[in-house]
Amino acid sequence: MVYKEIKEYIGKKVIVTDISDRRFRGIITNTESEFDTESGKEEIELYTGKVYYGIPIDEIKSIMKIEKMY
Repeated sequence: MVYKEIKEYIGKKVIVTDISDRRFRGIITNTESEFDTESGKEEIELYTGKVYYGIPIDEIKSIMKIEKMY
């Protein structure tokens, strides 16, 4: 994915699937430039409620917004 595809999800509850088909559920809180990450790649910052994950943008397969159901 690229930043343009991700920016609409910042601040939203989502399920992120990476290229290895691992799924992460949380809130995308920010993006980090390649100069500020250990991977050397631009990453999203995903908060799961307990920990923050840095997931490289180019390793994201899909993002699904979680809608509340009442």
